[in-house]
Amino acid sequence: MSPRRITRKKIGELLIERHIITPEQLNISLQEQELKGGYISQHLISLGFATEFDIANCLASQYDFAYLPLDNYTVPAYVLEIIPLKLIKIFSILPVDKMGRVITVAMVDPLNEGVIEMLRQITNCDIEVFISTYSELSKAINKYFGQRLKELSKHAITEEDLKKEDIVQPFIQTVSYKGQERRRYKRVAVELDMEYFLQGKIFKAKTENLSYIGILFICDSFIPVDTNILTKIYIKKDMFIDVVIQIVRVEKITEIKQIDAPEASKGSYGIAGFFNFISDEDKNKLILFLKPKQGL
Repeated sequence: MSPRRITRKKIGELLIERHIITPEQLNISLQEQELKGGYISQHLISLGFATEFDIANCLASQYDFAYLPLDNYTVPAYVLEIIPLKLIKIFSILPVDKMGRVITVAMVDPLNEGVIEMLRQITNCDIEVFISTYSELSKAINKYFGQRLKELSKHAITEEDLKKEDIVQPFIQTVSYKGQERRRYKRVAVELDMEYFLQGKIFKAKTENLSYIGILFICDSFIPVDTNILTKIYIKKDMFIDVVIQIVRVEKITEIKQIDAPEASKGSYGIAGFFNFISDEDKNKLILFLKPKQGL
């Protein structure tokens, strides 16, 4: 099954066309998104400008996405293990079925092609999307993964931890930055082990430099520009962060410093990308790691 290729309007534009929200309300919500990050639909809902069902019905009607009532559906145990739990938590998505090389997922934001492409890369399968709501997905995720999520939360870095470390550098979702704003963040030359998912396989790589918003790494496989990949970066021997990287530059390298062996430099690529998504937990780990190296 090939992915949908249609011209899509943003959810805010669709809601205005359907007279559910006004342009003024959309602008207020966009300002909230710029300050706090997250999806625009989350802020429309929290501000009381639209309901979950307004958004779900709008997307379903416009793009023929089917609505899936998760309360009436039981997900097979093996399907729940197809997508890493951290991604399920971060993006509010839930795998619900798998037939052959097609995985069906329920998600709030079916227009997020970056997430869908990332899921294709991780699973090496086509992705079929159903619409659900935040509250239904949250309930279902807690139902299937409640205990495991509690275990994850035990290892999260809290706001109090950051205060103890005197972390004052602001960190805003990287999608808010453009042009010169991106260059405000100092890169740190550091060689770290990392792994990334591509076409259902795991590849190893080494970082060249790292900042709050992006990365340059060296690998042996070509990754197309604009691809979103899930990466695991080992910032310490026993600590790693999961980051979704959007590839923005790919260069063939003929002479690079030794990675693991001299022959590793042959046919290697220098890959630059911006962090398209990072969880609060991993964001804080990254801040704690980079701050002393930047002399802050």
